[in-house]
Amino acid sequence: MRKKKKVSQEVAASGIGIARSALASYESGRSEPKSGVLLKIGDYFDINIHDLLNSDLDAPLFQKKGSASKSLRNQDVRILTVTTNDPEKQNIEFVPVSAIAGYAQSFVEPEFVKELPRFSLPKLSEGHYRAFEIKGDSMPPIDENYIVVGQFVEHYSNLKNGKRYVLLTKEDGLVFKRVFSEVTQNQRLILISDNPEYTPYSVKIDNVLEAWEMKAFIGARSSPLVPHSQTSPAAAVVASLQKTPRREHLPSTVHRPPSTAYA
Repeated sequence: MRKKKKVSQEVAASGIGIARSALASYESGRSEPKSGVLLKIGDYFDINIHDLLNSDLDAPLFQKKGSASKSLRNQDVRILTVTTNDPEKQNIEFVPVSAIAGYAQSFVEPEFVKELPRFSLPKLSEGHYRAFEIKGDSMPPIDENYIVVGQFVEHYSNLKNGKRYVLLTKEDGLVFKRVFSEVTQNQRLILISDNPEYTPYSVKIDNVLEAWEMKAFIGARSSPLVPHSQTSPAAAVVASLQKTPRREHLPSTVHRPPSTAYA
């Protein structure tokens, strides 16, 4: 972009408001700009930040580092939209079943994310979290009436074999599976269900757009007295969490996988 604008690194860095050495480092791929710097870069080159990050719609989150292309959009750059109630506390955006199709199409759009229901939970470690209502019976005991709270995974190298993840894929949308990485050998992930009736399958790493490692789940069984058309038990729990004042302990319906468990 700088060469197309026909300006030197010194001139561009000055216009962006950063050191020339920092710009040189970004261009060479030695480091990556933070979100605030990305906004300045977009303003300087008169490029919308979403176009800057997503002009190649097929570029996945989990790209190989050291790509032959040195443009910013090929350097694993991604701004994750989050919402907050106050400067210190981050919300957990909730993706109900009714929003899954929209999420697969608009997960990078801030306006879409801001419209999602949201709540907060105490005692979560530092990181970015999102909650997903689960469909199907492939991962017992977590079934259609449960919500998985996942922590954002920035790069495929951070995936842990045998852990459970919510993955956003190009072909299947959102899936919840136990993951084993074969990226180094075969450029793919092996996805395994805890229900033995479901056959394991693989997905190419280039088809994975997002990954969220399960850190907690919210369980709520359906009641035969509640018609299926009404709000799901899981969504009702989220609604109660939205209204509940901050408390010292997690609600009784919120569970964390034990550290010694095969989670």
